[in-house]
Amino acid sequence: MRKLHIVLIALLSSTGCFAQDWTTLGADDLFLLAREKAFNGKREEARTMLQHILQKSPDYHDVRILLGRTYAWDGQRESARKEFEAVLTKSPDNLDAFNALTDVEMWDERYAQALMVADRGLRAYPNDEDLLYKRASILNFLKRQEEALLTLNKLLLINPAHEKGNTLLKGINTSRMKYAAGVSYGVDLFNRTFDPAHYASAQLSRINSWGSAIARVNYAYRFQSHGVQPEIDLYPRIANGVYAYLNYGYSSTDLFPTHRIGAELFTRLPANFEASAGLRHLYFGTNSKVTIFTGAIGWYVKEYWFSLRPYITPDEETGTSASGSLTVRRYLRDAETYVGLSAGLGFSPDLRRIQSSSGLTGDEIYLLHSQRSGVTFQKLVKDDLLVNASVDVVRQELIFDAGNYVVITSLSAGVKKKF
Repeated sequence: MRKLHIVLIALLSSTGCFAQDWTTLGADDLFLLAREKAFNGKREEARTMLQHILQKSPDYHDVRILLGRTYAWDGQRESARKEFEAVLTKSPDNLDAFNALTDVEMWDERYAQALMVADRGLRAYPNDEDLLYKRASILNFLKRQEEALLTLNKLLLINPAHEKGNTLLKGINTSRMKYAAGVSYGVDLFNRTFDPAHYASAQLSRINSWGSAIARVNYAYRFQSHGVQPEIDLYPRIANGVYAYLNYGYSSTDLFPTHRIGAELFTRLPANFEASAGLRHLYFGTNSKVTIFTGAIGWYVKEYWFSLRPYITPDEETGTSASGSLTVRRYLRDAETYVGLSAGLGFSPDLRRIQSSSGLTGDEIYLLHSQRSGVTFQKLVKDDLLVNASVDVVRQELIFDAGNYVVITSLSAGVKKKF
């Protein structure tokens, strides 16, 4: 009979002839019609009907809860609270009111208040799955992850297949992994003249309250020479949406700059844009050093990320030179799995493997012409394991034969373990 009422009400309301006659409906049928209106986006009409019911039946709690939810959906959170509290005053154990009021407090990011409401509800309904999940979510927002895990454990004992609960559990466990260790290996294959060059790196990173830090050791073997470069990256948070990049590296060999210094400031912009500005300084010796100014414009749109980065190198003798790169990524199932394409012209100080080689000074490097393109793939294999691989092709001008080029095919792969 209830389904028949819903069908009849839907048919009548769709014809328009019913617009002036809804006041003749009984409270239950009018509630069903108002509910349909509310879920179809006609919330003002729904509220008029719900208020009409409450004039005659002020203790019709389902009606008042729906009225409160329409207020909440339209951002009228204080009006929503009043309706839900009115229900709980007369029906202190009303489960729907507890859930609705918890939602409102969470949407307003009033997590302490939301936790109190959820706890009130759980005292009456200790095994309610919705309230348990919301309580765990609130505790996670409050950075009380140990308590959140205890709540999730109870939820998943009741319902091991709870999809949102399992997703939240996975997210909390991942966020608790502060460290990551990674290794990578790469090889450059030259189409003529040179033997293959080999590269490797090992790094350890840690997420801190102020940002993140990465300690890395780079190794290179090319032109019959070995070289090692330790370096550190820091990513301190400055303010909401603003962070910095700081880098320092040192090497006593010709395969890397003696000193490598980097600094850059990043800020989030409206419409999913991000901008940065900074510099890189490479010191190869007293008479051989270069400062390169850089920045970037990044844009997130749906599952894509676009980034354009120029490099500007002023020089009193040769004038200003410019290079740059364009990167496009398409994110797949999560924020750490993606495929990327890149292209660039000129020297990039952020590609550590081609910063120097035996007999090449800093000045010579950034004056050389080059073009490069590549593809990168990264995949989150498990919650704590990342793998990546890339293929790049570089057309590099020869320092000893200006105007002639060598083609370099660069292959690399890496793995990172979180813990």
